[in-house]
Amino acid sequence: MARVHPFPALLPSLARTLEPSGVVPRGNAAPQPAHVRPLLEAANPSAELRRQRESGALLIDARPSLYVVEVHSQAGKLGGPPVRYLLCGLRPDGGVPLEHDPYRPRAWEVEPAVTLTADDHGVFRGLLAEASERAAPVWEGEYDGRLLVLRRIEPSPVSKRIQAVLDEAPMRPLTALAETGLTLAAIVPLSDPGLELLPVHRALKGVGTFREETFLTLVTAYARVYELDEPLDTPRGLVAARERLATLISGHHAVLLVLPGGRGRILRFRQGLDLAHLKGAPRNPTLRSLDLALLNALVLRTVLGIQEPESPGHPQVFPVEGLLPLVKGVESGTFQVGFALNPPPVWEVRAVMEAQATLPPRTLRVEPMPPAGLLYLDTEA
Repeated sequence: MARVHPFPALLPSLARTLEPSGVVPRGNAAPQPAHVRPLLEAANPSAELRRQRESGALLIDARPSLYVVEVHSQAGKLGGPPVRYLLCGLRPDGGVPLEHDPYRPRAWEVEPAVTLTADDHGVFRGLLAEASERAAPVWEGEYDGRLLVLRRIEPSPVSKRIQAVLDEAPMRPLTALAETGLTLAAIVPLSDPGLELLPVHRALKGVGTFREETFLTLVTAYARVYELDEPLDTPRGLVAARERLATLISGHHAVLLVLPGGRGRILRFRQGLDLAHLKGAPRNPTLRSLDLALLNALVLRTVLGIQEPESPGHPQVFPVEGLLPLVKGVESGTFQVGFALNPPPVWEVRAVMEAQATLPPRTLRVEPMPPAGLLYLDTEA
């Protein structure tokens, strides 16, 4: 039975420019424009959607269809072709979430579940491009400085080929899926060159075992420590640290230690470390090769003695999105210290999918994402 389904849609009346709601998305939740915020903050979003449907506030398109969203580069940035997402109905067995403890949408028919699919030879990406060329736009506008185009894919040989390809391809949603019925999903090929996989850094607070001098001595058993040339509290220093972390030595794993006063160190993990005997290290060898796994097992657990550092809602370990917020959080005293990670390579994520493994909570985030509220899945049709 097919995993990916066309769906009848509910179409809101959208302005040419969608205003941000100010809500910071949790985990890998889709961004929220202002017009969808009241719906998602309702006591029962599904009931509120039904009320809007019955009141005539939404255009009902009862023809089951697939849709494609083109997300263009932000204004002022050099960009290539848009990143294309397929909007569809995804069955509960469509894929196991890529991360433990994923975000659970408040309404499965409203918030699109961003889903990564393996596309090693670019077949799905090519089909999305072909479908976009033939599909007329349903809506075109801007959100967060990006041009968005929503297109309806008419039932056709191309739409059937898309379904056939996705029935065979490994897919991993970044949020939870509905236990029954269809989830509105936004599927993107890993092969899309415009897709960015960004790291989620870690910050510590209230860790009594952290003493800078002692820590830097103990960690040398597992990593070589490098000084930074520029302070982290300047734009130039941030760029230099990010570049050095990414290019220090090819094939090595490293993290950036963020200290108060704009100071920092790069910790390059030693090669040949045997993690299999360490308590708390992932049993899966693919997961043991991840930067976050090395940070958790060697630094947080072994050197600092933090128990279960990968647990969601940990009282001492906090996920932080973006290097600048991490540096500012340490500088302001919100956090004791931070650890910045490199973006996970596409091949590494692909290997995790191939191994049918699951990443720790809040390992990565995806940009750009299509916002919620471009359309809704009509469960009443």
